[in-house]
Amino acid sequence: MKRDDIHRFLYPQTVAVIGASEDSGKFGGRVLEYLLKFGFPGTLFPINMRAKTLRGITAYPSIKDAPQGVDVAIMAVPGEHAAESVRQCAEAGVKGCILITAGFAEMGEEGARRQAEVVATARSRGMRLLGPNCLGYVNPVAKTAMSSTLSLSAITALPAGSIGLVSQSGALMGSMIAVGEEMGAGFSTCVSVGNQCDLEIADFIEYLADDPATKVICLYVEGLLAPARFLAAIDRARANGKPVLLAKSGRTESGARAVKSHTASMAGSYASLQAVCEAHGVVLMDDAIDMLAVAQCLSRFGRMRGEGVALFSGSGGGSALLVDALAERGLRLGALSRETQEKLADFLPPTHRHLPVDFGAMRQSVGTQSYRDAGRRLMTQVMADEDIAAGIVLLTTQPDMDDVARSVVEVGSACGKPLLFINAGGKAGEAARQVTREAGYPSFGHPLEAVRVVDSLAHDFRLGKVAPPAPLERLNLDAVLRELPRGLLNENEAKRLLAAAGVPVTRERLARDADEAARIAAEIGFPVVLKAQARDLSHKSDAGGVVLGLASAAEVRDAFRAIADRVRSRAKVDIEGCLVQEMVRADAEIIVGSRWDEQFGAMLLVGIGGTLVELLKDVRLVPAPVSAQAASALLRSLKLAPLLTGYRGKPPVDLDAVGAVIARVSQLVANLGPRLAELDANPLLVTQSRAVVADARAVLTEPK
Repeated sequence: MKRDDIHRFLYPQTVAVIGASEDSGKFGGRVLEYLLKFGFPGTLFPINMRAKTLRGITAYPSIKDAPQGVDVAIMAVPGEHAAESVRQCAEAGVKGCILITAGFAEMGEEGARRQAEVVATARSRGMRLLGPNCLGYVNPVAKTAMSSTLSLSAITALPAGSIGLVSQSGALMGSMIAVGEEMGAGFSTCVSVGNQCDLEIADFIEYLADDPATKVICLYVEGLLAPARFLAAIDRARANGKPVLLAKSGRTESGARAVKSHTASMAGSYASLQAVCEAHGVVLMDDAIDMLAVAQCLSRFGRMRGEGVALFSGSGGGSALLVDALAERGLRLGALSRETQEKLADFLPPTHRHLPVDFGAMRQSVGTQSYRDAGRRLMTQVMADEDIAAGIVLLTTQPDMDDVARSVVEVGSACGKPLLFINAGGKAGEAARQVTREAGYPSFGHPLEAVRVVDSLAHDFRLGKVAPPAPLERLNLDAVLRELPRGLLNENEAKRLLAAAGVPVTRERLARDADEAARIAAEIGFPVVLKAQARDLSHKSDAGGVVLGLASAAEVRDAFRAIADRVRSRAKVDIEGCLVQEMVRADAEIIVGSRWDEQFGAMLLVGIGGTLVELLKDVRLVPAPVSAQAASALLRSLKLAPLLTGYRGKPPVDLDAVGAVIARVSQLVANLGPRLAELDANPLLVTQSRAVVADARAVLTEPK
């Protein structure tokens, strides 16, 4: 019944403010003020031990004295009184409680203990909790402001709209409300979850996914309590046609420390989060205010349905800079059809019937008197072109700037596609700024803001084409797991694990001495490769432990002895022997690896491999398992993908065949789950007809 619980939270009929006051400088005073100011339609019970009335409303000394049942109580009391107040609410039958008070799990072990006691008290009576260490929520649709955020003091009406916001930071929620009101963005609900002691982010995403008042969901996340529920809720939202945008802190080591001290959340791997967001169609953003701007565009215009961008400006220089900025983000100008260009003949000379559109050339063609009408009609024709998915209008200082703004609002509201307005006119553009503000129309003060938003809108379009996850294929690995040790596996052991899953590996055997190595080489067939084997030897080539292209038994014997001497000298370890391996001459080298992420499970890494992999860092991370088709698409998305597709005359590799091998690795790591802490198959040697793992390392653990 969590949905009913949350609906009661967001649409309460009776509300108690514990710690209510007439002093707006206090939390309880602001909460009471806001509930009255914004027209809360239900019944209010101010709770204050000493006051008889507050702001003209009868006050009560305790929650048990309230004359009827309370849907939601919001607490603005000192930390030392919070536990007792929660107990009184639970005993009084309050359905839900918002705990603004800080000083709980975010403050360390003692605070965590107090938080656990509060949760236990609430659950003993079936009362739900929001917080602690939060700023409550604001529901503009219900005219209910259950929050003490100072941002509400400066506005006269709650900014109602269709953006649902869930934030772990109360202060950031307040800032986004203030900025949203300024830019004309409106909210269905804004919730601050704080420490998430009971109700958490996933609960509210589940609710918003089915909420008819919400079109777009924005999330500010520091840490996730239930990643599986979180992803399931996001999938539900996307299935219901609602884009999900997410801003995440803790992306860096120092950011992760800040997160821990703020909300007691442990930041997971940001790289894994990026991969999971892409797999589940979430637009991951660096900045919460940019996120709000994207959400405003999505709620007003809907999704981009392509990737072509139209530019309009009266400044040739401004247009040129915008074209560069778009190209640097992988965006492209749309290509106007011949039919559209013919329709522009009424507005532009033949030399200017292309993108970007030059308003100056239009003014010269149509004259000043019909400039506004011509601009509106011209933008309408361009935005109707099949290749145009979004448009940007750059307004620099010029006559009739407010008329240009009205035309943009009119066309943008009618065309069904995002049409962004950049007001770069400074003080001269104030009249135009007033036009867009009154219309609640997206407007930007700097070109790069608009470019970032279009980039995110295009990213949402691309995420809509994400391939579905591959089904898990159950593998029988019991026999090989019984044979292998736990901990770090050497190359031969890791390859045995790979082979058990159907992953092709090089033909090889372990030799304990030089003579055995020569015999094995003859059986495999020359030429061969010799590799030192020692459990503590990670980079064999750096220690002189690899010799290629050995063409005779004598060369193999000499190489074995030389390898043993070099490794002992450089790496200070004794080798267990040498792996005698077939020599494969590859057209390309790929790395396929994995690691177990405590939040998101088995993650697969794919990239350009070899000895330079750590330098190049041209890799992609995705949740496992993946299909062969998805694996091939990953390879094609790499920056150095041309190395695989025939760069400068090199033969192209069979990416579909390579994708099939990568898919087999992904099934292995998904099957083993947390038992396979790490895997590094590097390189996966690729020829025109074959893909085979030539080296591998792994860390195997006991089942949990």
